[in-house]
Amino acid sequence: MTIRKRTAELLQANRPGDTASRVIDLILISLILLTVVAVILESVKSLNPYQEHVLWFFEILSVSVFTLEYILRFWSCPDREDKDYSDDLKGRLRWAVSPFGLIDLVAILPFYIAVFFLGTGEESLLLLRVIRGVRLLRIFKLTRYSPAFQIMYSVLKLEAASLMVGGFFLLIFVVMASWGIYLLERDIQPEVFGNIPSAMWWAIVSLTTVGYGDVVPATAGGKFFAGIIALLGVGMVALPAGILASGFSAEVQRRAHKYNRALDVALTDGIITMKEAEYLEGLREQLGLSPEEADDLLKEAETHHIVGSDCPHCGKKI
Repeated sequence: MTIRKRTAELLQANRPGDTASRVIDLILISLILLTVVAVILESVKSLNPYQEHVLWFFEILSVSVFTLEYILRFWSCPDREDKDYSDDLKGRLRWAVSPFGLIDLVAILPFYIAVFFLGTGEESLLLLRVIRGVRLLRIFKLTRYSPAFQIMYSVLKLEAASLMVGGFFLLIFVVMASWGIYLLERDIQPEVFGNIPSAMWWAIVSLTTVGYGDVVPATAGGKFFAGIIALLGVGMVALPAGILASGFSAEVQRRAHKYNRALDVALTDGIITMKEAEYLEGLREQLGLSPEEADDLLKEAETHHIVGSDCPHCGKKI
């Protein structure tokens, strides 16, 4: 095994059966959480100079670690098991512009911009505050280690076309609702329904069933129209929710099927060794399955292998 391949394995999140990789995961997760807490504490005005110095030192330390992590991921991405990146600059750039590659870059970029490119003017200080706030986006690095987010990301990726269709219909309804309420209410309330763009605020909060109540129709026709829009809004909000729920259920079943295949392989010889058990436990965590779900799948797999085995006496199928 080459050093680059082992580096890719160590940096692979939730890698089943690899203790060293899990330790690195825990270190990085702890560092991410601590850096987010540090950024939040920086906003407290009552901090004394010593505390500010400690936070700044911790910022340098954490950025150094994240920078090293980014460089190693950029270097070793062709040897990743879960993705296929070519062993050239083009393949590495594909990783760099991937969602996780961009998240890793955003985690370190604000620090270098603030240190090397910002001056001391008023505009620079304002930009510095914004950049410091951007560092809170480091919390998205945790998504790499969250099986639940991995499931949701897979669902969004698979159901992207369906969600785009739902979003397109929602856009049509917003435009038509804005136009309708504009025609009915523009003469009575020109300050809030005087044009279609102004009426869009009302249409959005009505279709999404939020209903802040700051803009309401006053005419009978406007109220009737608003009631229809409110009823349609319930269905429009339920549409993407139904798509995501269906996709989430299908993704969970797919992951359970993947774990079940691993169980079948482990039970080929009739027993699960300690090494196989460690791998299965790591795979369970990686797939986001609960211990109860994994136990149920194990019982089903054991029953299947017992029923499908041969009788030791007559050789017939049991």
